[in-house]
Amino acid sequence: MSEDVGAGGRGSPAGDEAAFTLLVRRHGRVVFGVVFRRVGDRATAEDLTQETFLRAWRARGGYRGGDAEARGWLCAIAANVARDHVRALKRRPTEEEAVFDDIPSVTDDPASTAEAAASFEQLRAALTRLPANHREMFLLRERDGLSYKEISAVMRCPIGSVMSGLARARERLLQAMEA
Repeated sequence: MSEDVGAGGRGSPAGDEAAFTLLVRRHGRVVFGVVFRRVGDRATAEDLTQETFLRAWRARGGYRGGDAEARGWLCAIAANVARDHVRALKRRPTEEEAVFDDIPSVTDDPASTAEAAASFEQLRAALTRLPANHREMFLLRERDGLSYKEISAVMRCPIGSVMSGLARARERLLQAMEA
């Protein structure tokens, strides 16, 4: 999975485990975010994140990309796991998603904190009004830092659709924040 796997070396069971552990540490939060935004429940997202890594472990022999492509590969698996789960429940994720709950406050000043909270709520409200696919693209890019290529793989759409979807999402969010 990686050239710098440490004990055991590439291709050995110990090397595979070391490389995979590194993947989990590096990309676990992003994978969790992809799943959580689709299912809307923290406990379910934790279970599905584990399922994502189990599927990735089982498919590791067929993975031919480098570490740079691993995040996109894992996010695509996560999106599939979440889709399978949602289909099985025959329900849609809630519109009120806790997309930025884990971002800490940047100031202790009450006035600044209140102003930031108001802006945050305005952004949250604007995000919920975006079409679901544009919201997902925006969060994958801005919150999780995925590349256009990675978003394309996760969303199963052409890169051009990602680019135009992100442009529309940013435009709508900017309009909402200026209003």
